[in-house]
Amino acid sequence: MLVRLASLLAVTLACAAAPAAAQTVLLNDNFNAENGGTGAAEYSGFANWTAANIDLLAPGYFFNLCQAAGGSTPCLDMEGSGNGSLTTKVAFDLAPGGVTIQFDLAGDQRGHSNNTVTASLVSTLGAVLFTEVFNLAGDADFTTFTRTVTLTDPTSARLRFLSGGPADSFGMLLDNVILTAGAVTTPVPEPSSLLLLGGGFALMASIVRRRRRA
Repeated sequence: MLVRLASLLAVTLACAAAPAAAQTVLLNDNFNAENGGTGAAEYSGFANWTAANIDLLAPGYFFNLCQAAGGSTPCLDMEGSGNGSLTTKVAFDLAPGGVTIQFDLAGDQRGHSNNTVTASLVSTLGAVLFTEVFNLAGDADFTTFTRTVTLTDPTSARLRFLSGGPADSFGMLLDNVILTAGAVTTPVPEPSSLLLLGGGFALMASIVRRRRRA
């Protein structure tokens, strides 16, 4: 009896506290290796992205803007000669569950506060799975933004960033883009599970006391 009860309690505890599946990193891009680490205007040679009107800020081309925003490595100006776009070359196959988008944004560091960046996750069929518009003051330092989307159906999608506002070559700054699937959570045991565990341990203690008295 004790052995069976102990086994039941062990299984219940394991099920109640077992973590969800670990995250899978689909994309992790800090742009540091682009163009051999040298800055460039209207850069389009990205390894992971299809780009238009995006400036690569690095030594040799306005790297001081990244530094003014609190960075120490290359970053992107989301406006070249006009509003820019940045879209992943790969369409990621996403299973139902959590998809997390993380990235760093900063103001343009040139005193303009009317610029925006729109981050979106768009399926290959054109369905917008997530979209949000971000606006920061011109002197705002890099801030990390994290958003999680829960998908109910499998889909294939691309991550996209678009700049908005006056097309004046002064865009917000982007860096450190990470896309992961499978949010990590550790479920808290439900009240019914806790009651079962407590009752089981109490019963085991009672049986042990009875055997000692016999």
